[in-house]
Order: sequence, then structure tokens, then C-alpha cells
Amino acid sequence: MMTSDLTPRVDVPALFLPEGGRLVPSAFAVGPWRPDALHGGAIAALFAAALELEDRALARVTVDLLAAVPLRPLRLEVNDEGGGRKVQRRSAVLWDEERAVARASALYVTPVHQDLPREDEAVIGPPADLAPLPESRAGWPGFESLAMALHTVGGGEKTTSGWFRLLVPAIAGELATGMQSALAAADYTSGGTARLLSLKKWMFMSLDLTVNVVRQPGGDWIGLNGERSTLGKDGIGVAGALLYDASGSFGRCVQTQLLQSLAPLGTA
Repeated sequence: MMTSDLTPRVDVPALFLPEGGRLVPSAFAVGPWRPDALHGGAIAALFAAALELEDRALARVTVDLLAAVPLRPLRLEVNDEGGGRKVQRRSAVLWDEERAVARASALYVTPVHQDLPREDEAVIGPPADLAPLPESRAGWPGFESLAMALHTVGGGEKTTSGWFRLLVPAIAGELATGMQSALAAADYTSGGTARLLSLKKWMFMSLDLTVNVVRQPGGDWIGLNGERSTLGKDGIGVAGALLYDASGSFGRCVQTQLLQSLAPLGTA
């Protein structure tokens, strides 16, 4: 149970704790911008846990962030949207009382083995010294200092890349999976925009996240190679990245962003 001052639990290593039909966020899910709001990667990992199915191949997950997800007990609703023999769909909604704060849709295919030509890829594995970011980065314990090991590097001035691993499961009592790590890592696609816009002069809010995969990631280490973000004068940004594991690429991700200048007009 969380205390009245919104101090989240740290004794159970998971992003969310099931309690009375709701999911209680732990300190492992808290974001770096506000101590009372959750990290987008934690929300994405939760939807991955809710939408993974053993008998279907997950091909695409789209997450819409409808509002700042608060540090309060939340309700998760999952619905089967039906489909045919080859293609199926499901959806999920995260509720704060009667207000939807995030939603996701998933596309599945019935697995059928295909013999396709394959290009050999030279992929360097993750460095051995990966660790969570220090708590001092945000000023309070949270997702990046407790739940995600990461190592990001700049790819010149326009791109970024790195390796990521989710250290705890999305839901207490369940296993962390490669797909949970993949969706959590995909939230760092926005780093490509940070290579173009000064964080002192701009803020860019991620409004959604779409992850397309052609196979399940092998293991729980996820590589992300960010592309040059596309920015528009109407305040819209699009950030994209390639996802890979130790065997090679397995998918792509893209985020829509709202760009807002923090500087007086004409000085950004």
C-alpha cells in the first residue's frame, strides 16, 4: 500500500503490484520529469505484458499516451477485438478511476514458418558494464535508476543508439520478457530528437509509440539504433529507430512528438 505522501514501494522489484483488482505502481515505474507520474517505458512494458500471447505472433503494438499517468492505483482492461484465421487484434486501456490515461492496440498473426532469404548481420553485443542511471539524474528513485539498465551513445550529431535491459517484470509475480524490454527500450526513440533540439530551449512530449516486430526478441538485451528525427514547423516531431538483439534486427519503432519551445519566440 502506498502512503498518503505518494511514496511508492521499493520492496517488491516490479513495475506494478496487483492489489484488489488494480495495479499499484512501484518506485520502479516512476518517471524522471515528475515524482508523481510514471515513465513511458514502464507503461509500454505493462502493455507488452498484457498483450503477449503464447499461441500468436505479436506483429505490432501501438501505445497512445492520453495523459500523464499518475502514481496511483490503476485499472487495466484488456479486450479481444477478434479477427480471422490468420490475423487477430486485441486492445488494452489503462484507467485512472473513470479516466483513460493510456491505451494500446496489438496486431497478431498465426505463426506459419516461411523460408526467406536472410542477410548476415554483424551485431556487437551489449557492453558488460551496463547499469541503471544514478538517482541524482532525476532527484528521486525511479524507472531509470531502478528498473532499466542502459548504455546510450551518440551516433554523430543526429542519431543515438544503445543497449537496454528491463531488470524487473512489468507485473509482480510474472516474468520479465524480451518483448517487455523491447517496448520499454523503444520509448528511448525520442533520444533522436534530443540530438537535434537543445533540452534547455525545447521540450518534446511523446504522444504515442508504435513497435513493429517480425519475430520475438531473443533474450532480454535490446539494442536500439535511432534514426534522424523529422521535425516540422507546426510543432510535430517524428522519431524512429531500429530494434535488434544479439542475432540482428527484429523490428522498428516510431514515436509522434509534440514540440514546444521554452525560449522566447525567435531565440530558440
